[in-house]
Amino acid sequence: MVVDLDRIVAALDELFGLDASAPDTAMSRHLPRVYDEVGTDWRAIVEPHFAQRFNGLMRRGHPTVRTVYGACFPSAEVIDAWLAVAERGDLLVTHHPIDVRNGSPEDDTWAEGFVPIDATQLKAITERGLSMYACHAPMDTSLRVGTAAAIVEALSGTVVNQFWPYGDGHAGLVADIPAISSSALVRRAREIFAVDSVEVEGAVHDAVTRVAVVGGIGDHVDQMALAERMGAQAYLTGELHVRIEGDYGRRKFAAVQAFAATTGMTLIGVSHAASEHLVIETQLARWFAENHRITLRPIREPHWWR
Repeated sequence: MVVDLDRIVAALDELFGLDASAPDTAMSRHLPRVYDEVGTDWRAIVEPHFAQRFNGLMRRGHPTVRTVYGACFPSAEVIDAWLAVAERGDLLVTHHPIDVRNGSPEDDTWAEGFVPIDATQLKAITERGLSMYACHAPMDTSLRVGTAAAIVEALSGTVVNQFWPYGDGHAGLVADIPAISSSALVRRAREIFAVDSVEVEGAVHDAVTRVAVVGGIGDHVDQMALAERMGAQAYLTGELHVRIEGDYGRRKFAAVQAFAATTGMTLIGVSHAASEHLVIETQLARWFAENHRITLRPIREPHWWR
């Protein structure tokens, strides 16, 4: 099936309310910075609207779309996998417009943080008429197709509150879920996010009935404490500890350790990439099927923790 690119873009923009949303606070800082650091004119590689909003159509290829792919990050591994199968007119929809490497608890690796798309990959994308669309903060806060909303849905939960002000909404959701022990919730998280390694800290409960969820980076102790005051007995996120090398990363790591020692919540981290990829395979895939009769093809990271 061939679909007009502009039709898909307009529908995605409407879904995430991009025409009314403010420029993406995080990506308007990090994207220019990482490209400046490697001497690349970032404005020359993104669409004019994207240069203002830092969300939406990032790279325009052929005017008609044959196949839609989806991923959390446009990492080197994801783009290589996409380029291996992509045909002219294919579209890649990602949550982030650039990669981010936050380290791994598996071997206590510390990493560099945000990473630009490689110039050779950008050249291949352009030469082959491929398109890229990214939506960051509006996907984090969406209750219809959202990173936190998808987690609540996977846990069969009902949203009862919101926390973590972000963009034009809230990145964190508090939800009531069917009673489950802390250990069973950890096992369920492994199944939902298809991860082998899970970070677990804090308290242990025989019956968790209220959980706070936030995709991606969840290491802000003020928001963790707020979620606990809202009655959450467990806190499920991507990164409990962001292992970004430097003083800032070390301070944040220590702050979460101190919070974990006193909190009454079970703290669960499933990796940044896995926590925000879930919405791609579930709610976004369903939206494409229902609204455009398109089967979205997800591309998973070969290593969730990195």
